[in-house]
Amino acid sequence: MKKSSKKKQASIWYTITHARSMSEAEYKKLVNRVMGFVAVSLVFSIIVFGVIAWLGGANKVVAIIASADLWLFGLAFVFVFFGYILRFIKWSYYLRTLKISVPLRKSFMVYMSLYSMNITPGKIGRVLAAYTLNRLTDVKFTNIIPIVTLDIFTDFLGVAIIAVISAIYFDKLIIYVLIVDIVLVLPFTFLLNDWFFKFLRKLMKKSRFLEMFSLYGDEYFASQSKLNNYKVYGVSIALSVPAAIFNAFALLFSILALGGALHIAGSVFIFSTSQIFGMVSTLPGNIGVTDGALVALIGSSFGLGAAYSSAATIMTRIASLWFGVVVGMLFLFYTFRYWKKKPQKNKSKRKNHTSMSESSLSSE
Repeated sequence: MKKSSKKKQASIWYTITHARSMSEAEYKKLVNRVMGFVAVSLVFSIIVFGVIAWLGGANKVVAIIASADLWLFGLAFVFVFFGYILRFIKWSYYLRTLKISVPLRKSFMVYMSLYSMNITPGKIGRVLAAYTLNRLTDVKFTNIIPIVTLDIFTDFLGVAIIAVISAIYFDKLIIYVLIVDIVLVLPFTFLLNDWFFKFLRKLMKKSRFLEMFSLYGDEYFASQSKLNNYKVYGVSIALSVPAAIFNAFALLFSILALGGALHIAGSVFIFSTSQIFGMVSTLPGNIGVTDGALVALIGSSFGLGAAYSSAATIMTRIASLWFGVVVGMLFLFYTFRYWKKKPQKNKSKRKNHTSMSESSLSSE
């Protein structure tokens, strides 16, 4: 049989994680592919919202949302954005730890663009930011990736910690929350520890699984090892926990906007628990699982009817998930300007990275 002359298009996962020099056209083509995925996820999310509204009584749910106090609901977006600012401080700390110099304004633009990728599986789309930073700094892609990895992991830790604490406080779902937290930590072990990578490399020399992580070699762990210390994790947790609490306020102010009572601790418990349950599903943006968990926990914990629980869930997800995606897209499109001109070599940056191999600098 003749082999097809049509070249098979590489998967988004492979294209994003395949470390190489990338042109502006290639980068925009990759962004367009990811945006297509985001569009599909949006349709899926709208369908989930429709099902939730139908189960709660569609007409009643719509009427409840329409009567919401928009000023109070607006505070949900404000506090979620405060959480973004705290996480940006953490992001800046990682850059400083690796001695990667990026102008504050540009760094903020790149960081905020990350949220456009929150809907991708495991937030893998956030890796796109490493390409933009490579463009801005001339630091090699594989030396920047650890910042993205640790940022995702410590964001999870913030949610996991408040989920455990609040579960213990309310004496609810403690075992389930602990089990889920442990299960979710395990995949990060592969990405954060070189000894585990080396062990797997010896154990599975020709494994396809290992080939997928071919980029996470010596250069990746050279940077990652600089971030794996108690001080970095201490700073990360100190910023990630309050950021996760601010994110949970999306639920708090959604309920207040609907005329519900003030339940700070309860809102934090319900939101964080729903988030980690959704993470186990590995679905983009935890769509469906987190939504369902929110409806169930809001109703059982606050004693609200199905219609109010459904309305609060839809509003919470708009403020906590889709707000970030929309804002992130605006910043992502803005960062396209950083791809217009090829940066010149910066000798000072080379000096800062002499502890890494010569290959840790971009070969552009």
